[in-house]
Amino acid sequence: MTREQQYKTQMQALGIYDPAFDPAIHTLAIMERELQRTMKAWKETAPDKKSAPSVEHDLYAVIQSQRKDILAHRDALGLTPKALRRLQAKGSAGPAGDPVTDGIGAKLDALARRCGL
Repeated sequence: MTREQQYKTQMQALGIYDPAFDPAIHTLAIMERELQRTMKAWKETAPDKKSAPSVEHDLYAVIQSQRKDILAHRDALGLTPKALRRLQAKGSAGPAGDPVTDGIGAKLDALARRCGL
């Protein structure tokens, strides 16, 4: 299973997947592959296989930047705990713009029922 398929499956299991997210999921998968390549190149800068590469190497700054970008994409897709809580809180009233389940729409429906409409 590809990374993209894994993310899609995870998002479906969480109930937050929409096909509109496919381009963002694809971008996230590409970013993660780029991070792997950068980390491999950085590890190859180590003087020998038994020692760690230097965190002062220019590639380490690139790795940190890539990690931040990946985290931002995961957050945007609801794949972090904080983002998932945010999406669930918004989604508890139903899909945005749905007059039946939207917070205001539900209140108006309740008011109409009380008035006998």
